[in-house]
Amino acid sequence: MAIDDVIHERRSEKRKKVKMMFLVKIGKLYNEGGIAKDINRHGVCLICPQLFQPRTTIQPKDYIGKTLKIMFPSNGITINGVIAWVDLRKGEGAIKISRTTDDSRWQELCEKA
Repeated sequence: MAIDDVIHERRSEKRKKVKMMFLVKIGKLYNEGGIAKDINRHGVCLICPQLFQPRTTIQPKDYIGKTLKIMFPSNGITINGVIAWVDLRKGEGAIKISRTTDDSRWQELCEKA
């Protein structure tokens, strides 16, 4: 295999591996935490088995397109986004970021992570 035959990642932006705790709050009843696996300026991959777990009535397609609000208390940032994909077996999901409370701080976090 020559150097030119290297397979490039399809994503437009490189992901940064992190291990940051986050909180998800849905209404007044659901309050859970998880770990952010990797981040970039436009998205976050989340590990949260309590949120993304197999249920008999909910399929992966039911998650996709729903809005989600995630808080990173250690960094003081809140992210609003749309669920892009889920893997119910692994308890993982990813969101596409639509808004953050502090864009410059998020940008800085993505660059130094």
